[in-house]
Amino acid sequence: MASYATAKVRQLCKLFVGCRGAITRIHTDNHRAHAWLTNSHGYKLYVLCAPADGERVLPRTPGGEGYLPRLDPLDATQRALPQHEGVRFYATILRPGETIVVPEGWWHYAASLTPSITLMCNFWDKANVRAVEDIFVENAARLLDDQKRQAAKAGQQPAATAGAADSSELRLFSSRRAYKVVHKPFVYFRGAPSTDADVLGIARHGASIEADAVRDGWLRLAQMFKGGRRGWVLEHGASLGLGRLLELS
Repeated sequence: MASYATAKVRQLCKLFVGCRGAITRIHTDNHRAHAWLTNSHGYKLYVLCAPADGERVLPRTPGGEGYLPRLDPLDATQRALPQHEGVRFYATILRPGETIVVPEGWWHYAASLTPSITLMCNFWDKANVRAVEDIFVENAARLLDDQKRQAAKAGQQPAATAGAADSSELRLFSSRRAYKVVHKPFVYFRGAPSTDADVLGIARHGASIEADAVRDGWLRLAQMFKGGRRGWVLEHGASLGLGRLLELS
């Protein structure tokens, strides 16, 4: 765990060296991190959008199965599209020696107006420190899932499973439903509605999630994971010898 922590700390700071015209497409930082960025050389344009505009910066496809292209804030044609309409932009140009702070969840875009060198560091405070805990808890949860699979393969314990992909039809909700995690210490998000599926992430006790469909007692998450994958979470753990995992908010 110590080596894992050291590796994570080393990833917090990065040095960006860019030629004129180099861009960083609009995005939010992982693990709910804040960020500060300092220009040591050159001039750089930054464009920010508030978290509330996220669904217009990166809108979903009409069926909700994926995403439409994310907004390029400097492209007037894109800004005029209906799916991006109403996004509010905050822009500034950083000069050498100046720093910009990007709070958690804020979308940000950067473009080098001249050759530039920028130092970036992620950080957390009491407003988002739970996200740091989540990093380590998720790593431990993945290791635990891995150990259970290995033990089951070796015949040391029976494999507890629930659900199977494509065993029944998907039932779509008329609108997204909000749930609260009531199981301790966490629930798994999986790549398919089955405990045999790979782990995409976790949600800790007390967290809120949104679902847009259900199959075999598994809720399909409204959020997307890396690679545009849809996550699934089990609503009730009776088949695993557990109680209720989620409750409607």
